[in-house]
Amino acid sequence: MKFNKNTNYNVRKIHRYLGVFMGVQFFFWALGGLYFSWNNMDDVHGETLLKQEIKYVASVDFSQIQKGIDSLKTSVNIDSVHSIRLVETLKKPFAVFKFFENGQLKSQLISVETGRLRLDFSGQECLEIVEQQLKMPIPIVKAEFLNKHSTGMHHEYREKPLPAFAFTLGHPSKTTIYVSTESGEITSVRNNNWRRFDFLWMLHTMDYQSRDHITNWLLRFFSALGLVTILSGFFLFFITSPSIKKIGKKTIQ
Repeated sequence: MKFNKNTNYNVRKIHRYLGVFMGVQFFFWALGGLYFSWNNMDDVHGETLLKQEIKYVASVDFSQIQKGIDSLKTSVNIDSVHSIRLVETLKKPFAVFKFFENGQLKSQLISVETGRLRLDFSGQECLEIVEQQLKMPIPIVKAEFLNKHSTGMHHEYREKPLPAFAFTLGHPSKTTIYVSTESGEITSVRNNNWRRFDFLWMLHTMDYQSRDHITNWLLRFFSALGLVTILSGFFLFFITSPSIKKIGKKTIQ
């Protein structure tokens, strides 16, 4: 790109090349913004196919939960407690006890009624959990077990509890429901709408690794360059506007 002594010419040329270079990313930002703002987030999250009922545990015997924790301590080394919360799974109340063992976050289900430690849920039990939560009967066309090393940075079930079972529904939305074998909870619902949303979000944040890191240097660079492109357009308007030139001549006179 060659320059000469004409400021007007140089600014036009800079703005032109910046516009072409930034235009593609501006298009992705605008396309993503339109898709995000015009979408039903309940559908993106897959909540439209599931019952939205709030479950309550009628009564809690905390001594039974403590009994379960004491039993767990005999087999594992608990560094510290992360959290304890109550859930209802397969119509039975449990406490989800999360703790750190050798610096690793782990989870254990404890029966609120008996204090017994709940073993991991089987595939059949996870299937029953999904069927109970569906608003209407929908056939399940595929079941897949995901172990600790089944998902990567680009998997739609990334950074979620493993192991888990993935159940794909025979539905136009191509919905897949993920159930954690440790807690027996539905931890994610993914459909085509979410997958499109996730892809556009990746282009929006320009994080092509984890897709959720919005402070990456590529995004910072393009944001700064976008600002330069806009400012060059304002400057080009200022130096080429006939109205501003007339005002400048009057001021000089």
